[in-house]
Amino acid sequence: MSGSRFTGERLQPGDELFAVDLARHRAAYEFAAERVAGLRVLDLGCGSGSGAQLLAERAASVVAIDRVIPDAPDRASTVAFCRADVAGPPLRGRRFDVVVSFQVIEHLADPSPYLRGIGSLLTGGGSALLSTPNRALSDGVNPFHVHEYGSQELRELLALHFAEVDLLGVGTSEGVRAHLEARSRRIRAILRLDPLRLRERLPRRWLHRGFAWGARWVRRRAHRSGGAPGVSWRDFPIGPADDATSLDWLAICRSPRP
Repeated sequence: MSGSRFTGERLQPGDELFAVDLARHRAAYEFAAERVAGLRVLDLGCGSGSGAQLLAERAASVVAIDRVIPDAPDRASTVAFCRADVAGPPLRGRRFDVVVSFQVIEHLADPSPYLRGIGSLLTGGGSALLSTPNRALSDGVNPFHVHEYGSQELRELLALHFAEVDLLGVGTSEGVRAHLEARSRRIRAILRLDPLRLRERLPRRWLHRGFAWGARWVRRRAHRSGGAPGVSWRDFPIGPADDATSLDWLAICRSPRP
């Protein structure tokens, strides 16, 4: 596990408390890895860098961008890492066959420059794979998320920038769903202690620290209750989008609009 300070937002591979969350994110990367063999790939918002490393096992080349330096073990891979703003990457030209950008768009107040930038980097016939939480099933407590999306809203937004948009959903196995529902109940119990939503008036740094503490506390309680033993990315199957069961949306976007 990385020695960097946990913020509650960036997941650190190897942290058993967050095994379920890590598996959920891994599922999207496994889906992408099946589609990048021999291709030039950009991982925009690569986080710790472990997902980019997975892509590099099959892709011809991988460039990975994030505003935070990736974890040291992943920097040793064949991935070319670049520290930059994901909304305005320092790249030009249609040089990538695939752009992967998972759990990024919900952090942006105005996603249009980000989406235009992705389109400008795709080769002819290239595709972008984007994921983001399903607002309907989100706990809605992550202070790093500026805006979460329903399926129709996301489709309409992406259609402004791409002529072809296929929207899929990341589901769960029954065991993991029960685990996540129990976790959500604990979160709601904490939120009931603040009926006036006074937390929203706190300085952002306090809110972030509180979120980090709460994320660990909730997961420790779940861990003591047995957690979700043996969880893996296969517990998060990707299929047709369903507002009632999809934890995340996974969009495949092609044909960028001018």
